[in-house]
Amino acid sequence: MDTGFVDLDILLTRIRHPQSKVYFLDAVKAYKAGALRGALTSAWVALVYDLIAKYRELSAMGDAAATAFLQAWDNATVAGDIPKLLQLEGGILEDATANTQVVNRIARTHLDRLREDRHLCAHPAFSAEADLFAPSPELVRLHLVNAVDLVLSQEPLQGKAIFDLYDVDVQSPGFPTAYERILDYVDQRYLTRVRAQNVRNFGTVLAKSLLKGVPPQWEPLHRKIIPSLVAVRERAAEAWPDISLAIVRLMDNLEPANRPRAIAFIAAFPDFWPQLQEPTRTALQATIDNSDPGALADYRILAGVTVPHFRAVLLHLIAGLNREHLAAAIASQPLAELWPRAIEEYQGSGSWRGSEVNFSDLITPFAGRLDSQKLDQLLDAVIDNGQNWDAAETDTLLLGVLRNATPADRPTRDARNRFYQYVRRMRRTDKYEDVLTFLQSDGWVLPPPEQPVED
Repeated sequence: MDTGFVDLDILLTRIRHPQSKVYFLDAVKAYKAGALRGALTSAWVALVYDLIAKYRELSAMGDAAATAFLQAWDNATVAGDIPKLLQLEGGILEDATANTQVVNRIARTHLDRLREDRHLCAHPAFSAEADLFAPSPELVRLHLVNAVDLVLSQEPLQGKAIFDLYDVDVQSPGFPTAYERILDYVDQRYLTRVRAQNVRNFGTVLAKSLLKGVPPQWEPLHRKIIPSLVAVRERAAEAWPDISLAIVRLMDNLEPANRPRAIAFIAAFPDFWPQLQEPTRTALQATIDNSDPGALADYRILAGVTVPHFRAVLLHLIAGLNREHLAAAIASQPLAELWPRAIEEYQGSGSWRGSEVNFSDLITPFAGRLDSQKLDQLLDAVIDNGQNWDAAETDTLLLGVLRNATPADRPTRDARNRFYQYVRRMRRTDKYEDVLTFLQSDGWVLPPPEQPVED
């Protein structure tokens, strides 16, 4: 009999779950004592117990397949339904492979052999009469090593449940919105404990949503989807080459209607441009060159303005947008390149109500994205047009935008001084009291009143 027991003792130290280790110790003791059939039977018990323990961990992470299996298992346990428990035990490898994906297909092949040999050991009726199954020490040792290597030492990695979890999560208010926080969140929640194949599939699904608009419920969520895909690229770098190949294939075979999506994708991931086939690049460039500002239907194309070889044409396209298309483009994505048109349109408002609508449609979407220079322009646009500064809602709308700016991005003191002097001169300091109070919150002091200019 093989006497290399030390390896089995080391195997015990690799088992994650304490109770699984206790069960597996029975198998090791039986092996050392020469009770080889008992060793295989105990190894199977340890394996099943460990899979159920892994299911409980996955269920706690929201895996619906693991939860469903555990519910059936726990219900049968409470009811003392032995036939049901035997049925669940007999099918646990299939479930772990097909549903929770705790076990991969190659591992299942090895573990199926353990199950079959365990049956031969535990059920003499499975063997011919007077011909009891007598496993060799080498076979038993192989099964023990496989049980630890393939299951007992492994973390319970999420399988295809990751897609269902992400689908619900990304639509929820609990999903982060800040770019850096999304990177950390996706890494910790979706990449750390997921099988490599599922990470590759996850990245491909994210890219497909940006390029093809599937699933449709993710359509308005591109500001979350893009950082999620960036997280895959940066935090799961080993999977990115395969994902990149899949993305290139998607883009090279994209339907014409989805080319604006591809242009927006290139803006977010410019490294893909040189990887595309020449006909694909030609088609995307022509899509931009032939765009009509008066008939623009998919405003995602404007995101390509950040790509150098698209920029000149798209800036010209932006300059040609009418007010309706400009508002729609800003609602789709408030690009920095749209701001000059937005502030120009607002500054020229022709009525009080028109001013309020322009502020809501053209200015408010930029809240949290404006630096001090742009906020200076906004203050000047308010005081340069009586339809703006005298509109009933301007003070409230302006305060909302200012509050969304970081302290470093607030208006300059010169712009604040100009704003204050004007509203004081127009006797509107009461109307803008809250705005002026907020502007003073970082230490700015109201300047002394300007002396009237003598004729």
